[in-house]
Amino acid sequence: MPAKIKGKHNQRQQKKLRLGEYQELGFDVTAKSAKELTTSERQQFVDRLIEALSERGLLFGGGFKDFLEGFVVVDALRGSVTEQQQASFKTWLESCPELTNVQVGPLKDAWYSS
Repeated sequence: MPAKIKGKHNQRQQKKLRLGEYQELGFDVTAKSAKELTTSERQQFVDRLIEALSERGLLFGGGFKDFLEGFVVVDALRGSVTEQQQASFKTWLESCPELTNVQVGPLKDAWYSS
């Protein structure tokens, strides 16, 4: 944990810093492209990816060209990804013919993890 957040904090500080009961969880995701995609195929995949994330109440920060790499958080002002959302999104990624070697990391602190 960074030095600036060590020690005791009151509840207001914990909420502001997203610590303790206010901790927010997300997860890493990586996958390789199964084949070289045309610009059109890549755009179609990205559109489906955005739809899949939206249906699950998730947001993705990262990129996709020859591989997919990024971090997934819940689409809310505050909150955490649930294990159900994580499992559902992993299943969706594994069903995509454009991807291979899908890796979904464990839920971890979305603000203070490296």
